[in-house]
Amino acid sequence: MSYKEVSFKARLRLDARAVGQLSRSDELEGYFSPHCPPSVPLVGKSSAMLETLKLIRMVAQSQCNPVLILGETGTGKELAAQCVHAWRGGGKEDFIAVNCAALTGNLLESELFGHVRGAFTGADRDKKGLFQVAGDGTIFLDEISELPRELQPKFLRVLQEQKFRKVGGTQDIPSRATIITSSNRDLLAEVRGGGFRKDLYYRLAVFPITMPSLRSPERRSDITLLARYFLKTSQIRSSRCVEGFTHEAEQILLGHDWPGNVRELRNVIARAQIVEKAKEIHPDSIVLDLVETSSTVAKCMEESHPKDLSLESAERQFIRRALEETGWGRAKAARLLGITRATLHAKLKRYDIKPPDSGEGGPENDDTSSDESLYEPCP
Repeated sequence: MSYKEVSFKARLRLDARAVGQLSRSDELEGYFSPHCPPSVPLVGKSSAMLETLKLIRMVAQSQCNPVLILGETGTGKELAAQCVHAWRGGGKEDFIAVNCAALTGNLLESELFGHVRGAFTGADRDKKGLFQVAGDGTIFLDEISELPRELQPKFLRVLQEQKFRKVGGTQDIPSRATIITSSNRDLLAEVRGGGFRKDLYYRLAVFPITMPSLRSPERRSDITLLARYFLKTSQIRSSRCVEGFTHEAEQILLGHDWPGNVRELRNVIARAQIVEKAKEIHPDSIVLDLVETSSTVAKCMEESHPKDLSLESAERQFIRRALEETGWGRAKAARLLGITRATLHAKLKRYDIKPPDSGEGGPENDDTSSDESLYEPCP
């Protein structure tokens, strides 16, 4: 993949075709959405993703400009923007991505609009802005809610009149690029709070597209597909022979809420692939966000005993839930909980947790042989 630096090292011109050629090898083709452009490595076959792709294609074919893409962090907003770029025949043109939160106001203004020589201290020559550099391609403004208030009128003029002026300039310059913006915030709330102009919001939100989160029920089926895809790409890059996931590991992935969405899942799989010593990823290799895990504990507790808010009750309910999920196999439950088997045994005794119809034996019986027959621990 080739990158062409425009001026600022944190921003690169990106050729979407090159991204696709690198990421969409024959080995990986089965993971990608059947309805996304061949050049874009967008993984997902759930009903939510297929419906979203239909909307993206509809917007792309309508020539609507600008395009607004909404969604939580890590849901794939930039890949959605690349889909619009590709479907509009932008394969030969540049796709330029800019994070509005990464640059200060003055620097962002110069990057977007350009400047003339002498416009400010240090401006020793004329410089083209990205609206001019993009030409007939696409400029993707990520986190548009972070666009400084003082730049919003200038940006609104670009959208309304398709022209702009450089900083310190007097001549209007035409803008022909497709402009795609994204935000992980509620822009209407930003408008009500005074941080975002109402007229700019309504100019952007002609046909907003919302990327579904991994937490949504309609997209849960993509979790294992994405996990296998990230494992496969890591395997290709590192030549490590981690070939899949145990059933218990997949259940952990499916049970997590993924507040960081696809990006969080990718990072979790990357770490698991590094630390795993077996041919399949086991629960011990999966480290999830601790804050989110705590919320899962609270959820389990609330479902069973909403009025009992003690930590002891939460732990008891969480242990019981893990045992029920694993068919009362203690080795499995210990791995699922991220504790040793000895620790689990002690907690079972402390909380007097017994399997159904256990009689007097209860948790004191270690059941080593039966557990080991159900689950083979990692070497």
